[in-house]
Amino acid sequence: MGTKIAETYLINVDSGANANKFYRAELHDDGTVVKNWGRVGATGQTKVEKGGRYAYEDVVAQKKRRGYTVVDVIGATASTKAAPSAMLKRAATAQLTGGRADPVLADLIDRLVSVNKHQLLEASGGLISVNLAGQVTTPLGAISARSIRDARALLDKMSGMTRGADRGRLTEQYLRLIPQAVPVSAGRGWSEGWLDAHTSARGQSELLDSLEASVRYADASQATADESGRVPADLFRYRVRVLDPTDDEFQAVIDRYNDTKQDAHAWSKTLKPVRVYALEDARHGDEIAQTAKRVRNVRRLWHGTGAANVLSILAKGLFIPPTTGSGIHIAGRMFGDGIYLSRSASKSAGYSVGYWGGGKSQSVFMFLTETAMGSEYRPTGSAYDSSIPRRARAEKNKSGKPYDSINVNPGTGGVRNHEAVVWDPMQVNLRWLVEFEA
Repeated sequence: MGTKIAETYLINVDSGANANKFYRAELHDDGTVVKNWGRVGATGQTKVEKGGRYAYEDVVAQKKRRGYTVVDVIGATASTKAAPSAMLKRAATAQLTGGRADPVLADLIDRLVSVNKHQLLEASGGLISVNLAGQVTTPLGAISARSIRDARALLDKMSGMTRGADRGRLTEQYLRLIPQAVPVSAGRGWSEGWLDAHTSARGQSELLDSLEASVRYADASQATADESGRVPADLFRYRVRVLDPTDDEFQAVIDRYNDTKQDAHAWSKTLKPVRVYALEDARHGDEIAQTAKRVRNVRRLWHGTGAANVLSILAKGLFIPPTTGSGIHIAGRMFGDGIYLSRSASKSAGYSVGYWGGGKSQSVFMFLTETAMGSEYRPTGSAYDSSIPRRARAEKNKSGKPYDSINVNPGTGGVRNHEAVVWDPMQVNLRWLVEFEA
């Protein structure tokens, strides 16, 4: 068999016929055509025959006529251009550090990629994984960034719909982008209830988060394939510096954690801060500084997030996903869309360990920020009021100006622990990343 020169992946998702099938065709330079087909998640059957490009294109055309659609994946021929993971790690570490070699940061990158791999395997039932270079693979090949963007838009719509035929049609489109196994026992019409019976909106949201973080990292692998071994200058938004435990700055962050954690949160008793990384925003540092000067009222607040999100945050920063959509996963937004923070370290750590938002995580990271709160909308009643998000964004303060944030003290607004919300990411300066042993 010769060298592979072309490859097409197709999928047929039709729950009315209980179909969730894949078909892969390969063309080799000696005229060999390799066909592989079956149900998504299974090895399937393979057939090898001669016929050249005509036979290859003919079988692809046949499958399209029978309801199959081409999947937008990066085939194996493209993935062979990826740089070795060791080269990628050196290049990415150099970019994070601004050119310095740092084995501690190299190990951090390894751990973050490993966290993504674990979450992808868990969320997809073992069907979606990530290799050492960060490249995401599905049963049909390496997934593309465009597929993830399109899948987010579909999940957005699906999350806001009730079970039924309309959501079923969107589910079928979604699974053509992000292939996942559906058991034969699901029976005909399974797509209408797939989001409830076989997964969840939160689970798929977290899956897309991990996919996006890994694809972003894999882009560096492709970029380092040239002889120079360079990565794009804007791959990572943040520069990272490991603080020495004897450094006063290190101790100040640890003291802040110990002073603001609450023993009532059981997980705080088992979390031990082991590393502190100082962060510098290389892309929007000036803009954030100008925002802080304009908005004022800068407070040090914690932001907790799942470990699978950290790589994405270092690459592009925080952003605010819509309430029913997905970006970097933020759980429990009772005060509307925004970036949620707290002066309570253990409250924020609850998001990092997965207590508030889903499955527990053994890899725990948390950001300490300097956040410009500006004019704060402060609920006064003890009970939760669903009008708080709207009023905070629509009403004016005593000076007749808009509010910049929501500041909810314990015992007000229906919360037991402090909550702060800002709706402009430029108000949040990520100053330190703290890593814990759980």
